[in-house]
Amino acid sequence: MANLFTFSAEFTSEEACRLHFKEQRDKLGVTCQRCGHDAHYWIQSRWSYKCKKCRSRMTLKSGTIMEHSKLSFLIWYKTMFLMTATKKGFSTLEIQK
Repeated sequence: MANLFTFSAEFTSEEACRLHFKEQRDKLGVTCQRCGHDAHYWIQSRWSYKCKKCRSRMTLKSGTIMEHSKLSFLIWYKTMFLMTATKKGFSTLEIQK
């Protein structure tokens, strides 16, 4: 992301952020937190993965810094952009405002 305008054009909605996050997560690979198996399938209606071995379900946020957060992907993406957009970044207090 070069600047705020490119960021805003690419990530216009919650769904756009979710799709991008899923795409990136799929590239890295998803591992079951319960059994450690790496074979899974995607359940579109629930926006989650299901392990083929133990059948446990994992959300997109599972195993990430966002795991127990109720914030939307759009808020997370905006926050990550603000924290990395400049050399000095933004403090958490500035972002909180």
